[in-house]
Amino acid sequence: MPLLINDSNIKIKSINKTLLKKTLIKTMEYLNIENRHIDITFINDSQMKMLNRKYAKKNISTDVLSFSVEGYDKELLGNIFISLNYAKKNTFNNSNSLVKEVKILCIHGILHLLGYDHSNKKSEKVMFDLQEKLYEKFR
Repeated sequence: MPLLINDSNIKIKSINKTLLKKTLIKTMEYLNIENRHIDITFINDSQMKMLNRKYAKKNISTDVLSFSVEGYDKELLGNIFISLNYAKKNTFNNSNSLVKEVKILCIHGILHLLGYDHSNKKSEKVMFDLQEKLYEKFR
């Protein structure tokens, strides 16, 4: 099972996990990581803030955090945490539906697991162009 999606947001059931999983499996196949395992967990803002403080030393919530476990497990690529509360806030800023926003955040997290980043303008353009291409291809 290459993709595990967990939802700790009992009150937020507005994401069709089956459709999300189809998009992400196609994305993983395209990126040649279909044999790797990724865990995606939906959490709330307070949980995200705690993770961000502990691992990134930032005392704020964010939309997505990715943790690569490369080298520890041959099959597990990493863990992605997404704040659905934050994702909902993003929809007001970028006019995306919540489903589109979550798919983009998952793709974004997968790209981080593969080493992509957006720490400068050049790497940001590469990562966000690929993110958009993958979303448009497999949405």
